[in-house]
Amino acid sequence: MRIACLQFGPQLMQTAANQSRADWLIASRLGCGAVDVLVLPEMAFTGYCFQTHDEILPFCEDARGGPTAAWCARTARRLDCVVVAGFPERDPAGPFNSLLVANRHGRVVHVYRKHFLYATDESWAREGPGFFCRAIEGLGECAFGICMDLNPKKFQAPFDRYEFASALFDPPLDHRQLPTAAHRLKANLILLCNNWLRPSADAALGEDEYCHYLVNYWAHRLLPALGQPVVVAIANRVGVERGTRFAGCSCVIHLRSRTLLGRLNGIEEDVLVVDTDVATRL
Repeated sequence: MRIACLQFGPQLMQTAANQSRADWLIASRLGCGAVDVLVLPEMAFTGYCFQTHDEILPFCEDARGGPTAAWCARTARRLDCVVVAGFPERDPAGPFNSLLVANRHGRVVHVYRKHFLYATDESWAREGPGFFCRAIEGLGECAFGICMDLNPKKFQAPFDRYEFASALFDPPLDHRQLPTAAHRLKANLILLCNNWLRPSADAALGEDEYCHYLVNYWAHRLLPALGQPVVVAIANRVGVERGTRFAGCSCVIHLRSRTLLGRLNGIEEDVLVVDTDVATRL
């Protein structure tokens, strides 16, 4: 399986310009049939640092008829691959911080709503219903998450609870429980759309040093699944928005072999393309 992660710096409230930027970056790296799945960051085309419910409301989209759905459908058909992208979802029960999945034919086949909200989300979004897996044609059984979903809930749950990773198993793992022969791993692929921040406290770290730390942190948050036959792809954004810096370091990790198959740095806008057996970019 070949996986692509688009890492770029969308501008707040500039949906059309951000889509054009994504098109330009993809055109230089991907052609029809080049990859099986393309993953974009959280809230890929709207930007992230909205401050109030009223401010974000005009940028919330229908999951199957909004600008993100249209872009993903068009791109999926053009590249003949599955496309996954984050967006703010308008829904009678919401709004939600969500991601959508468009299949190779351009049809939206799945919508996932962020379960663990970050402080920025709490000003406008409602919590999604939980973690679960879904079969996606051409990819197999997939688990989806958005950024904060990897962390302990509200940063208040015990660090070793590993809520997201524990939910990958049937039955789900209990606190501090590792999988046994009685547990079945439900996913062969984990796809994460992130807007992971780089805190000012880490500003003194060099780019390579920080990315090494961050990739290892993400892998640690998947600890119960380490050694299992599953690949995780993380698309994170870069740039600065309303004084907030984003961390980049988009990557693909093979959890069975504990191998980093490829990653970008914390600054560049690019498309990471990785084969799940042989990395094309390190």
